[in-house]
This record gives sequence, structure tokens and C-alpha cells, in this order.
Amino acid sequence: MRAPHPLDGQGFVLNVFKESPWTSHDAVQRVRRILHYRRVGHTGTLDPFATGVLLCCVGRATKLSNYLMELPKRYEGALRFGVRTDTGDSSGTVTREWDLPVPPLERLAAVAGDFEGEILQTPPMVSALKHQGERLYRLARRGITVERQPRRVRVDEFAILGVTGERVHFRVRCARGTYVRTLVEDFGEALGAGACVENLCRTAVGHFAVRDAVRLEESLAAETLRDRAVSMADALAHLPAWVLPPFWVTKLRQGSPPPWVVIEMEAPPEEGSIGRLVGEQGDLLALGRAVAVPGPADRAWQDRLRLELLRVI
Repeated sequence: MRAPHPLDGQGFVLNVFKESPWTSHDAVQRVRRILHYRRVGHTGTLDPFATGVLLCCVGRATKLSNYLMELPKRYEGALRFGVRTDTGDSSGTVTREWDLPVPPLERLAAVAGDFEGEILQTPPMVSALKHQGERLYRLARRGITVERQPRRVRVDEFAILGVTGERVHFRVRCARGTYVRTLVEDFGEALGAGACVENLCRTAVGHFAVRDAVRLEESLAAETLRDRAVSMADALAHLPAWVLPPFWVTKLRQGSPPPWVVIEMEAPPEEGSIGRLVGEQGDLLALGRAVAVPGPADRAWQDRLRLELLRVI
């Protein structure tokens, strides 16, 4: 009989390496089979042709999915210049080709820089977004195209790393909701030709790096995978820690938000900021947000803000 794992019953997060041509769901299914645990989900879908970091939430950690999906993403890959496909990547059917040379590196870098910052992006048909309750990619498989409204996304970096023949190597740092395939297609259009993603690896999600990702080999033992577990509190390390004394834990679990005076923190929160309420041993108890209280602006911050509970773990 195996010894209990420290995170048993609490839930945890796994930094998994998604292989190609797996779907993100395939990776989740492997985690379920290895751990013999049904309650597993993922945050941030990766296309089948793409590889890299996929965060899987196990047990109670599935409650954290929305907060992990807000983490910034980093990708590295290669695009094929002068080729357009019906999916925006190398897995699709070529719909048009241009007999044009790859522009000079300086030109590539300058145009890529124009896509940095907040931009408008139309989601591709081959995506997991829904139209009238049905995933767009399911409609696309049936040859159906529907109108999609442009959305505002943020690209923090679009760097050109080099050129090999017709392949342009790049790195992208972006916020949630950014489609790299669409970014590459728009980049090609700006250069007077088509472009599609040839290969893509998600190298980081927030503080989770691809070098630390575990590969889901068939022979991987459950104990080995569990040893790579990241606690819920550590998974949300990008959020400030608000430490709660033991005598308030029961009240918190009953739904009562604690007053600021009993909470230990490194710095006062800003209006709208989200923090993780943790016990003295570092275990995650809840997530909360600092919200404004109507009244004079010259009050102490403890009087200007109240703690709103978002999720009790």
C-alpha cells in the first residue's frame, strides 16, 4: 500500500508537456489514466500540431482554472512565408502560394514590431470558440464559415529570431486569447504574401517553464507524476499572499470574509487586485479581491477597501 501524498485530498497542478499530434484533451486523458483520477482539466488549449506547456488541474485545483488561464504565454516556432492554408498552420490544406523571396531580416523585424501592443484580431474558424453553442472548429470541419467579431488582444513581444530558407523563426509573448496562427497570417499579409505556422512550442505559461514540464510516457508511474505536483498555493504564486490566522479559517470556510486587520501581507492591496488567502502553513484557503467602499477618498486603505471572497477552496 502506497504512502499518502502530501497533496492528497487538496488538489494540485501539473506542468505537462503536450506532444504532437495530441489534442489537449488527449493529454488530460493520459493524466487521468496514470493517476486513476477522474477530476482533471486543463487551462489554455494547445492545437494538435503544437507542443509545450499545458497546465493540468487535478481535484480541487480545477477551481483555479480561470485564474491560471490569465497567465501570460510564451511561444517559439517557425512560420512558412509565401504559403496560406485553410487552418493557418502546416496541418491544413494549402489554399494559395506566392512566388516571393523572404524579405530581409530587418524588414521582418520591423513589421513584427508593428504587431506588438494591443491589437485587433479576428479569431480563426479553427478554434474552440463557440457560435450558437457549437465550437467553431466543428463548423469548420463541415465547411461552414460564420462571421467572427474582431477582439482586442495584447502581444507583448513578436521577435524575429532568424531565417532558414523559407522558414522564419520567431518568439511571441502574449496575453490570454491571442491566436498565434492568426498573428502569423496577419504578419504575412502585412508583408504582401501569405504565411502559416509550421511548428510551434509553448515555452512558458506564467512561471511554468517547458524545461520543467513532465512528459506523459505510457510507462510513467502514478507516484512519479504525483511527485511533480505543484500545490495550489504555489501554482498561484503570481498573486500576492494574504496570510490568515488559524482562528479565522473556520469562519472563512463558512463564507465570512475576514477584516484586513487580521490578515498579514507584504503590501496594501490596490483596488481590484486579487490575492490568495493562505494559512500559516502556506495552504491555499480562498481567493479574494479588494473592492472599493463608497466614501471619502482620504480614508485609510483599510476603510476604502473591503475584501470580497471570490472562491473558497
